[in-house]
Amino acid sequence: MKPQFTIPALFALVLCGLTSPGTAETITVGGRAAPNTPGDVYWQKFADSVTTATGGRTKVRLLIRGEIGPEETQFAHLRRGRRVQLAGISTTTVSQVLPALDILRLPFLFDSLDEVGYVLDQHLKAPLQAMLLEHDLVVIDWMSAGWLNLYAKVPILRPDDIAHQRIRINASPAAVLFMQTLNADIVPISFSEIVTALQTGLIDGGEQSTQLFLTGGMGKFAPHYTRTQHAFLTALIVANRGWFEGLSDSDREIYRRAVPSDEWYRHYFSAQNEPLLRRAIADGLSVHDLNAEDRAAWRQRTRTIAADLIAEMGPDAQQLYDIILEGKAAYAAQRADIN
Repeated sequence: MKPQFTIPALFALVLCGLTSPGTAETITVGGRAAPNTPGDVYWQKFADSVTTATGGRTKVRLLIRGEIGPEETQFAHLRRGRRVQLAGISTTTVSQVLPALDILRLPFLFDSLDEVGYVLDQHLKAPLQAMLLEHDLVVIDWMSAGWLNLYAKVPILRPDDIAHQRIRINASPAAVLFMQTLNADIVPISFSEIVTALQTGLIDGGEQSTQLFLTGGMGKFAPHYTRTQHAFLTALIVANRGWFEGLSDSDREIYRRAVPSDEWYRHYFSAQNEPLLRRAIADGLSVHDLNAEDRAAWRQRTRTIAADLIAEMGPDAQQLYDIILEGKAAYAAQRADIN
């Protein structure tokens, strides 16, 4: 005798099939990356790794083209556990919940890319994970964004060269203190307004990472780019704590492993910038590097900023600063042993 099914019974079977353990699930990831840039490659690698590791059980939806607004909006959604479960968020934006994180923007804090990587990975990551867990954020890794340099309509080689210049900065307390110490005039405008502001004379220059400077079209109107390397920009790959801790142990490990190594990414985007920079130089861009004497002058002029920023930010900033200094000392000792 064939089994008989009523309409409600059939509907229940369909629902059961739709919610079976084998059904594909989707996670939404936030970030910022233009097509065919290193950031785009980064996120595609992450998505492919998750899909492969889960055998297609999990699909990754990438919202990395500004689909849900500026980074601050993405961060708000992430913290609430709405629309975004995991994202790459700049330390400037994460400092909304942990202001002390702005200590990473201190001028001339780091001396080389390798030193940056050593301090971030070996010394700063674990304490920062503990600090942000208190704000329901799970830190998975760093996502480096590169050195900040200065661009302008005239060469800027010494600290006095920037005095009274109208400068656009990546707004943060450390950046403001930096420019105030140099007697520059700060002009607060969004990234999208920079080129127009250069054209109209509203600003004379600014600070920017190499990748965004080269792809943003600023060099046409500010043909002098000085590689001051006065700060190193980085983001954090963070997950909503409620979502992440609700995953199985194996799935949490899949996501941790799927995030590309920041060590790989730091060197990858630096290498990708080189041909773009050579092309810009051929088109008339003047690139200036600081000699030892120039760099010493910048350091001397900005030497009090750390104390001023810590006084403003409080004990957490002092703790992070001390950890960074310990990491720098350990890196220097390691280098001395090698040599």
